[in-house]
Amino acid sequence: MKLRDQLAEAALGRRRSLNSEIVARLEESVRMSQRGQLEGLGVGQMEMQFNQELSYDEDSLVRRFRLLQERQQRALLVLLAR
Repeated sequence: MKLRDQLAEAALGRRRSLNSEIVARLEESVRMSQRGQLEGLGVGQMEMQFNQELSYDEDSLVRRFRLLQERQQRALLVLLAR
């Protein structure tokens, strides 16, 4: 999967625009770098670090949402937006 696709999927799961997701990740990486926490982290570890801001229930919802087909995701978002 291409980086753009991964970022778009993450943005959708966090209900952000692609641009907002990129900015949030850059801001977090700058904060982590300033604290000396970024060195040595792999992509998977960085994803885990970003997800620490979610509660267990929020993370569970995001994971289940990602398992839905794209059509189902859109329908659920429309329903929730009402």
